[in-house]
This record gives sequence, structure tokens and C-alpha cells, in this order.
Amino acid sequence: MRIDELYEVERVRLTNRIARMVGAHAAEDVVQEAFVRAWQRAPEGMEAHERVAWLNRAATNLAIDELRRRGRRQIVGLDELEAAATARDGDDMVAARDALAALTPHERMVLLLRFELGLAHAEIGALLDTTPEAARKRVERARRSFARALREGRGRHRPVILLAARMDYDAYRRWLEDAGAEVRPFASLGDGVHANERELAGADGVVIGGSVTDMHPALYGERQRQPLNDPDLRADLREYEALRAALRLDLPIVGICRGHQLLNVALGGSLFQDLSEHADARHPHWGESHAVDTAGGSFIRGLLGRRPEVASEHHQAVRRVAPALRVTSRSDDGVVESVELPGRRLTLGLQWHPEVGESGEAGRRVAAALVEAAAGVARDAE
Repeated sequence: MRIDELYEVERVRLTNRIARMVGAHAAEDVVQEAFVRAWQRAPEGMEAHERVAWLNRAATNLAIDELRRRGRRQIVGLDELEAAATARDGDDMVAARDALAALTPHERMVLLLRFELGLAHAEIGALLDTTPEAARKRVERARRSFARALREGRGRHRPVILLAARMDYDAYRRWLEDAGAEVRPFASLGDGVHANERELAGADGVVIGGSVTDMHPALYGERQRQPLNDPDLRADLREYEALRAALRLDLPIVGICRGHQLLNVALGGSLFQDLSEHADARHPHWGESHAVDTAGGSFIRGLLGRRPEVASEHHQAVRRVAPALRVTSRSDDGVVESVELPGRRLTLGLQWHPEVGESGEAGRRVAAALVEAAAGVARDAE
């Protein structure tokens, strides 16, 4: 049994079982890590039932480790956090180390508990003898202090956007820099929940870019029905994990093309594996500009107007919209062209490509809106 088949068959059942041990929120991270380990470490040539048993043992061991970690109450040293936060070379190492040193001891402790040990706000609250909400506020204040100190240490004051892009990185970088952002690669992508959140602690916003690689349908609980371009479940899980970490921190997020689809899937939606499955789709949606109709009262209507022209290049699209998301624009043939997550600073999914010249003023306005929202995060840290 291949890992994608294993994921499709076992994910829900295994998540439900692990949730009884560690709770629903932690279970998602435990199960994702178990599947990654099965991908990387499970012996070759195993029968299907043997691979299922191996996966279940790995998930159980990870859940036990989680419960043991929760039982610890001592405060460990900061050397691990400093070493991890200064993993890059050169000026970034110095800036990250100096940023940590500039914090109060309490702020450093809170960051360690949250971003290195990965404790939930309720667990931090128990350690500090306070409520989960008070712990969340302390973590956010410490994160802002770290972001401010890191920005000052780098000698730059532009908002920092982390960019995850499998292709055309330079096009996205130029698009964001032209709007006033400092763009940095999402370097910890794939290194786990704690590494993602640690890197996000010094960021003001996130962009998840597009790719010619299709998302694996197992990620939204389906079998492959249509021809797909090199789906990579392991890479999908890494991006899924990073996106969820950014959502937890309420950072401004823009998902583009495949990133738009990933946002929908990460919040419980599904995809048309090919636009041929869409009953109303008439246009190829590949390498052409077209108009989209925006929804009244939406952020995208206020930003781009009633009917902007955009450039798209895709053969998949949102099918079942995630319950938390609002559809805010469609093409003439009914394809979902943008979604928004209400109640956030800015969480926007775009099926089209704002970073390309063909999207013109619409693309520039999206970049400006993201940078403005990210600048708001930076100002909050002042």
C-alpha cells in the first residue's frame, strides 16, 4: 500500500483514535507527523496490514511523547531556542541572537514554552497559574517584542513577508518588494510545527504561491479520478502544516492559485480535480486574462471593484467551500476565484495570479493590501 493510499484509508480513523488520547487539536499534528515518518522510515516491502500497524505504533508513540511532554513542569534553558532561531548564517544569526537577548526573561520563557516546546495556551496558562486567554495574550506580546527586536537588529523597517513558492520565486519576490515588503523564504517549511511557528514569530505576513504540481487528493479525502501532475503528498503536508501555523497566529495570508486551493483544503474544503468535473466551466482558465465578479460588501470588492480583469492559469478549482470561508468572487462560468476568512486581519485566497504583469492594477492592489496589513502587525509590535 502506497503512502497516499494509506493516508486516504487511515487518516480519519487514526485521527479519531489519537484525539481520544491527546485531544482533537493536538491529534492533527500527531497524525501528520506519523504519516511523514511512515513515508520516510517505514521498511520497504511491507504488506498492507503491516504498514497500517507500523503507522499506528508510530502515532501511538508520538501521542505518548506528547502526553509526557505535557506532564513536565520545569523550565529548560534557552540555548535550544537560540540555536534554532539562529540557524541561518551571517547577519541573520546575529540579529536573531540579539533579538532574544533584548527580551525580558519572562518574554524569552514564554516564547520558549510556545515556539520551542510547543505548549498550548492552556498548558502555558497552567504553568504560569493563569487562564488560557491570558497566556495567549502573553505569548502574543512576547512574539511582537521579538519581531520588533529582530527588525531593529536587521536594520530594516519594512514588513517581513515569508514566501513559500515552489516555482517562480523571483516573480513573487519582485511583486512584493515593489509594494514595500522585505521578502524572505519560508526556510523552516517541512521542519515541523514548532519550527514553523518559531520562524513565523519574526514575520508580519505569509504568501503561499502557485505551482504546476497538483495537490494530492488524499489531502481532502478523495481518490484520484483525473490525470494529475506529479502530486506529492509529503510536500503537501509540509505546506498544509505551515499554513495552519500561520492561521493560528492570525498573520496576514494570501494564498495564490494552488495556495488558494490549499487554504480551502486546510479549512475543510475540497477541489475539482480537473475543471472538466465542473458542470458550468466553459473557459480553459489557462494562460488567459478574464473578468471576475466580486461579491458586494467583500474585502475584494472594496479593493478591486465590481469586475476586475485578472490572469489565471489552472486546471483545478475549489469544489466544496470550507465552512469558515466566504466566496467573494467568481468567473463568468462559476469558478470560485477568491475566498476570504472573515474576522481576520487578512486571509485571502486568489485562484488567479496577482504577481504577473497581465493582472495589472488588480495585482498591484493585492500586494499593497497585504503589505499594509503586514505593516499593521509590525506597528502592533512597536
